[in-house]
Amino acid sequence: MSHEGPHIPERDHKQRSFALPCERCGQFSDHRIGPRGAPLPDSASCEGCGTPQPLSLAEHVDDAGRLDGCPRCGYHTLCIQKDVNAKLGVAVVAVTYAVILALRLDMRTTIIVLLALTLVDLVALRLAVKRLLICYRCKAQYRGFAPGPRCRPFDLSTWEAFDVPKQG
Repeated sequence: MSHEGPHIPERDHKQRSFALPCERCGQFSDHRIGPRGAPLPDSASCEGCGTPQPLSLAEHVDDAGRLDGCPRCGYHTLCIQKDVNAKLGVAVVAVTYAVILALRLDMRTTIIVLLALTLVDLVALRLAVKRLLICYRCKAQYRGFAPGPRCRPFDLSTWEAFDVPKQG
């Protein structure tokens, strides 16, 4: 097994930050960290209710700056996802569909428009969209960290195993 995790372009490591869900109120709080080499915090407070959130970043970030495992809950595997606004993606598809219907485009033109949109999307995902690491268990998000050896591309079955509604 390789000691390298899946590749994330270097441009995605420039600014490090994390977003933690609060155990008390459920609100996500964003926190910035300095560049690689800057001290790593051992806690963060919820922006909504002020509850302190313990972190073990120093235990999960190696000398190369790779994040392996969740500093908030300790789960061993993080997933790698593209950092895109899903609502924006759905809106683009809906608007494109509405325009195609409104203009009553023939099938050939519709296919050309959809292929062009697919190419633009593919280029944008490759060149512009950054990646982030997300904990399957607690859903904490980490931006700007290179993935460690146990980070994997998103796996729906693992996500669903931890995505159970809270009782109470």
